[in-house]
Amino acid sequence: MNLKQQAILAASLTALCGAAGAQELDTRWYLSGGLSYTFADDEREDIAPGIDVDDAPGGFVGIGKAVNEWLNLELNLKGQQFDLDSAGEWKQYGGTLDGLFFFNRNPGFAPFAVLGVGALHTDISGGFDETSTVVEAGLGFMRDIDDDGAKLRVEARHRWDFADLDMPGVDDTFGDWVVMAGVSIPIGARPQAAPAPRPVAEVVAPRPVPTPEPTPVTETVVLKGVNFCFDCDTLSEQAKSTLDGNAMALINKRPNATFEIAGHTDSIGSDSYNQDLSQRRAVSVRNYLVDKGVDAGRMSANGYGESQPVADNSTETGRAQNRRVELRITE
Repeated sequence: MNLKQQAILAASLTALCGAAGAQELDTRWYLSGGLSYTFADDEREDIAPGIDVDDAPGGFVGIGKAVNEWLNLELNLKGQQFDLDSAGEWKQYGGTLDGLFFFNRNPGFAPFAVLGVGALHTDISGGFDETSTVVEAGLGFMRDIDDDGAKLRVEARHRWDFADLDMPGVDDTFGDWVVMAGVSIPIGARPQAAPAPRPVAEVVAPRPVPTPEPTPVTETVVLKGVNFCFDCDTLSEQAKSTLDGNAMALINKRPNATFEIAGHTDSIGSDSYNQDLSQRRAVSVRNYLVDKGVDAGRMSANGYGESQPVADNSTETGRAQNRRVELRITE
């Protein structure tokens, strides 16, 4: 295979790295908890002359569930305490029903927008006691921190507190900023993905007079720059279009060749998970080519996990190069 042909095949599979993650949506219930810090609206100090309202530490606990690929629903209980210096304390506690709208479900970084509504009970030293409606909106992200789906979560929210203080000269609506950091822990075991389909075995017809065959010459094409996005094993539309053109033309020019499609991963994750992921990557390419008319008997698909790196797994660039597919040609 000359350099021009290698370049064509490399370009044919480069689009694989743009595919979305194929990991099955985790629909388990999960518990959340963490700490918060509220930057108080300056207008809170108008409740009495000389009052100095300090920013408030607090915390939250909650329960939630993924509804679909882009939405989680959560019920969160939360509390905070503003220090009024010598005037006492301003305590607030209550809850919100929140919708988390995800931009993607990447295990390494899953950003989302959040919108919530609820109520907070206010207790101010000196006997003032009331409950107000609150609306919250903001941005955050989640990141997997173990193989079972536990996640780190960080958020920043703006809170509109529609208080009813009934105090002359005091704005009844406060606008606070709240930053939150914590974890979400799933309940129960992670659902197991269906096993990848086994490669179709090649059927060799018996020959009338067996004769020794020459040792086949195997050529391995290293596809530089062809890699997968994190936890990805599906073909994007761009990848399919490219495979329909240049890759199919190249395979059809080798009518006597057989092909091994070899899948590889980076070193993130367990050995067994990476072995399964690499097998699914190879099978994804093979099945698509079979659907396009390539004889199944000419191709096999094998996963090698993280056992055959071509770059340094300690860097993001190296890991991206190791998430790849190789084509091994035998004639």
